[in-house]
Amino acid sequence: MPACDSAELAFENARVLDLVQAMFGAISPNMRAISLECVDGGVLLRFLLAEESEVDREEIDDILFEFEALQERAIEIRSSVVVSSRPEARVELPGRWVFGRKEEYPVPPGGDA
Repeated sequence: MPACDSAELAFENARVLDLVQAMFGAISPNMRAISLECVDGGVLLRFLLAEESEVDREEIDDILFEFEALQERAIEIRSSVVVSSRPEARVELPGRWVFGRKEEYPVPPGGDA
């Protein structure tokens, strides 16, 4: 994580709390991870789904709506949704993780646990 001053960290921490509140009751088993990244005074939210789902897309829209409503002032809010069941897709999700479901992957024969 790049170094940032206390005002930037306070801004990011407040957005994380807002996102947690916006996610309340909206997380499905299909949602693998959600991250938040503060960029140029705005926020980029990334969602990782295991499978494409119209219901989850609607939940994401609801999360975005609730998140925006929680802001004290207008900020730019962008989002992206990645659909992948690949284990490495979680590692490729940049930003500060706010949600990550527990996942277990099989250990290949002869591999370390």
